[in-house]
Formats: sequence, structure tokens, C-alpha cells
Amino acid sequence: MAAVFLAAKAAAPACFFLLQDRIDAIWRKHLGRVHALARGRALAPAMISGIQSVGGMEGETMRRQAVLAVVAAIMGTAPIAPAAAQTQPGACAFAPAILDAGDFLLAEPATFPNFWRDRFGDDAAYLKIRYGGLAYTEGSALLASLEKRSHPPQRIVELRLAYATTPDRAAMIAGMQPLPKAQSIVPQLGQSAWRALVMEDDGDWLLDELARLQTSDLYQASVAAKGIAQALSALDDQAKSQLAQRAEEAGVWLLALEMRAAEDDLSDYVAYLDRLPPAALIDKRHTGYLRNALNSANLRPFFDISKQPAQVQALDRQNGMGSAIRPIGQLIDHSPQAAILLTLVNQTGDLRLGPTVAGALNAQIAAKQLDPINNPDAVTAAMLNGIDYVLGRREREDNLRHALISEMQGETAESFVDRALARSTLAPFMKGNEAEPPHRPKQLTAAFPWEQWVGLAGRLKAGETIAPEDRIVAADLMIAANRPSDALALLKTAGAWKTAALRAHQLALDLDRRCADLLRPPVALAQPLYQFEPR
Repeated sequence: MAAVFLAAKAAAPACFFLLQDRIDAIWRKHLGRVHALARGRALAPAMISGIQSVGGMEGETMRRQAVLAVVAAIMGTAPIAPAAAQTQPGACAFAPAILDAGDFLLAEPATFPNFWRDRFGDDAAYLKIRYGGLAYTEGSALLASLEKRSHPPQRIVELRLAYATTPDRAAMIAGMQPLPKAQSIVPQLGQSAWRALVMEDDGDWLLDELARLQTSDLYQASVAAKGIAQALSALDDQAKSQLAQRAEEAGVWLLALEMRAAEDDLSDYVAYLDRLPPAALIDKRHTGYLRNALNSANLRPFFDISKQPAQVQALDRQNGMGSAIRPIGQLIDHSPQAAILLTLVNQTGDLRLGPTVAGALNAQIAAKQLDPINNPDAVTAAMLNGIDYVLGRREREDNLRHALISEMQGETAESFVDRALARSTLAPFMKGNEAEPPHRPKQLTAAFPWEQWVGLAGRLKAGETIAPEDRIVAADLMIAANRPSDALALLKTAGAWKTAALRAHQLALDLDRRCADLLRPPVALAQPLYQFEPR
């Protein structure tokens, strides 16, 4: 995980200027644009009720705020509130399917594809331990065997550290060596291990190491401090403030700053800015620090701008960015695939995507008209309606055609949306609620193989054997029928193993959301945490 933060931070300056140039160009294009309401397009009543004017976007300052907020989102600095989890994950009705998916993902391919990395084995092992109720000796043996593979899961060390007992974790850390040119092992431990260390001894060891690292390598210490704050984002504001105070007393101002920036009430953060040491190198008005904290906070689902210090509210009033991004942050908390909207805001500069699309969907979810947990495809289909209303179909397709989003598991946003729309449309037919398959949805892209899907749907319902090359699509249809175990059976025997693994991992994540929600990321667009009770 440390490598992710290093890459993101190193790329941030270049990303900033590229994104700014893109938004500047788009803004010139949209200056003479007539508001979508005047185009005579139709929307469902619930979508119309979400339409708001976001105005006030002329000027370079406003355009820069759009860039900053998107960069903050890409770097994963917006905590997501955890959903209520079941006490006993194994009691969930979908636990057998989750374990089945885990076993499939833990099996190595017969022939390793070129440049292949095991990106799913650590998630699968975590699910097997938690949903399978493995004893500590069994879980430890499983993780040790995975670490010895020629292609071990990418986060296996982080998972082992998070799972270990206090003595075992201490022994593992004592045996670790810093990476070349690194001054400490802290950055390479990973967020799950950082969280476990704080839960273990209130962070005493971690604070000592960070204090030393802050003196020898300010950059690495900054990366670690951001990651630690993200790993602890589920704590309440009081707990965050207490750790921030301890970090301040220990002289670890980087962690003290990040922990206060992660609070939903930024009063503590604003007050601390005046106490920062000279090493912080901030401007006298603290504008840069405040803007970064606000951009991140705007994506937090429970952030209330009306309860923030006057200084923060004044900064927010300088443009319409916050009122546009906050509804998207709330929607991402319900539906991770809503990160598509952040990409579109980035690429088009159209802030109506927040209040018009995300705002309306939030209202529908609150009214129980949409179920993001048990029927995420319906949310995606409704989001697509809103996007097309705001941008138009052509612009939506142009922007999603090559967009790669972490929630899409390696496929383009266009492909992800097409499949979700097809599943949503075919669900009534696959469940037996309709006798005839529906017509092709108008919003599908021209290249989508609708006739193949409809033909396979009929064959599945007739109980016919499906060829290996068709089983990836057939698995999607079984997901539409709410038959995840049958979907997994098809994926396990599909011809395209690599794609099957991607889809099995996504299915495991979706089923986990319907059960204990163990793999919910700590912040938007981030990797999930591996969490265990202290032993």
C-alpha cells in the first residue's frame, strides 16, 4: 500500500497540470452552453427534483478547484463510513458462495500469464479466514503458504501482519529490513498493519518510529502519516483527536495534522494550523492546507459544511465545487461504482453531475426506491440515465470509452456500465417474471453483443449446456437471476481464466457487501483493510 501512496504523490504535480489544461479547454467549450433544462429533455420526477443550479464557475480559481478536488479523490483521501457488519460472517446465506469464490481465487493458474500478479489472493485469504471461521493456526498456515509462492499475493505481508498475534507481529517486524534507501520499515507495512499497531498499544511503537522517520526522511514520513490517517478513518472524531494530540505531544506534527484533517469537524484542524512548526513551510493564511483538507472532506458522506469553522465555510463559498462534490461522496458511500461521476467531473468540468445525478440518486436510495446493496445494477442504470441527461449520450460514451476506474476491476467504465445495464434489463426475464426477453436498451453502446446475451439467457433458462467460451457472459446472466453460486460454477470452468478471476473477485466483493461488508475500503477509491480483533 505504501507503494500506492508513493506513486500517487509522485504523480500528483504532473496530474494537476494535465487535469487543469483539460478542464480549461472544456470550460471554454461550455461557456456558451445552454442549461440542460432548456433542451427539452425528460427525466423521471425523482431525478428532476434533484436538479440544482451550481453556477459561479467563471474564472481560473474556480477551475483549479475542480482539479484539486479530483486529484484529492484520486489519491484516496476521503473516508467512507463503514456499514453495519454482521457479528458472525459465516452465518450469512451467501457465505458458501463467498468461500467458493475465495477457493477459486486462491488456486494458481496452470500457466502464468505474462506479467501476471496475484492481486486477489490476499482478499480471498482474508475472506476465507473470516467467513470460514478458521482457527489462528489454520489461518497462519494458509498465509505462510501463500507467502512462499513464486507469485505471492501482492499484499500478503500486510495481511500477515494484521492477522498476527502481538508476539508474532513483533517478531515479524523485528525480522524485516527497510527497502533500499529507505530509512524505516514503516512505509512498507501497509494500512492494515498500521491499524493493527494502533489498536494494539495505542500506537506507541508507531509514534516512536514516525518521530525518527520525520527527522530523517520527511517525504516518507508524510506518505506514512497520510496512510495511517486513512487506515483509522472509521474512528470517531474524539478518537482521532486524541491520537492527534498524542502525535503532537510526541513532535510528530505530520500525523497530528493528518489525523485532524480526517475529522468531520475541522475546528480542531483549523486551530492546529496556527501551532504547526516552521518545518511545515505553510503560508500565513493556511490557504493551501485548508483547501486540501476541504477537498478531501467534501467526499466524506457525513461531512456537513454548515457546521464547519467560518474560515472553512468562506473558502467553500468561493466556488460551486463543494456543493457538487459532496453529493457524489455520499453516493459513493452507498455505491462504489459512483466513482464514475468523479471521472466525468474531471474530464468534462460539468459540476451538475453532483447535484443533478448523485443528489437525485441519494434521494431515491433514502426513499428505498433503489437498493444499492442487493441491486447495485439498478443504481448503475439510474446513474446512466442521469449522466445522459446532463452530458448527452455522445459525450458520455466519448468520456467512458477508455476510462479506467479502480472499481471496474481492470475493464473500462464503458464496459462495466454496459454489462450492468444489460443485467438490470434482463433480470426480470432471468428470474421468470417475464415470459419474453426484453428489447435491446437504447443506452447500450453499439458494440455490445445484446443478441448473444439474449440467446444465452434463453439457453440457460432451458437448462442447456453452455460452451466454455460463453460462460463469462452466462455468469453475468446468473448474477442477474440472483444465482451467485451458479455464476461461480460457470466462471470456474470458463475458457478465459484471467477474465473469470476478475469477475469472481468482483462477485465476492458484491456478496461481501450483502453480508458482513468486511472489504469495504476505508476511504473512497482505496484498497480494503484487513481487520481482526486484537489477540
